[in-house]
Amino acid sequence: MFSEKSYFEVNREERFFCFLLAHSLLTSGHVRQGFVELAQRKCNVGLDSNKLEVYVEAAALRDYWRDLGDPIEYSNETHERRRSVLKLILDKYILPEDILDKHDLFWTSTKKLWNPNHWSEKALEEAGLKELIKVKWAFNAKPDILLVSPESMLVIEAKVESAEGCKVETTYKQLEIQELIIDLWKRLIPSFKNREIKLALLNVSSSHEKIPVIQWSEIIELILGSDVDEFTRNAVVQLKRYYS
Repeated sequence: MFSEKSYFEVNREERFFCFLLAHSLLTSGHVRQGFVELAQRKCNVGLDSNKLEVYVEAAALRDYWRDLGDPIEYSNETHERRRSVLKLILDKYILPEDILDKHDLFWTSTKKLWNPNHWSEKALEEAGLKELIKVKWAFNAKPDILLVSPESMLVIEAKVESAEGCKVETTYKQLEIQELIIDLWKRLIPSFKNREIKLALLNVSSSHEKIPVIQWSEIIELILGSDVDEFTRNAVVQLKRYYS
């Protein structure tokens, strides 16, 4: 039989703790200001505590692609917008625009241009376009937390018990794809283009060889010393188990 503990005492889901952090940032000025100072110190990014947008599992590339036009009521305008976005992606890899017309993999059965998240990895490899596989991964990925200020943004990849996502059978590395996502955001999304965008890892450990790390212990301290609700404080304190 399971123990009689409350669920928040046994929950180990990373998304749950990301939700608690996002909730705390939105509801507590103390947490918001403290986190902004922490991000400045750890990540050298200047977030604005008074104008902070908070997104969890942000699929911005897919959302902006959908905003290009109604995929059901497809129009010439939607088609041209999609093609212009794909051209910018091809320009990054110094690939000619006419490859879109040479390969069926870019087209649906009803002759609409696919969102890159639908591209076939096998077809890309067979077409000699293996470098575009990472673009597909970027369109499918969802950074755990995205913080947006008027002049800067912070992308957070959060870990509790899991390691960095990777696939032995491919070249997929999660943090590398996050860096590609940021590059594509800057190229494709006008409202992101002129903002400084930094990437950080939110983790139990204190270091990473490539990117800045914010520790969960620092988040615990911020939230426990704030005015957030009792449930959030009780749930966040469970993270202390990883420091015992």
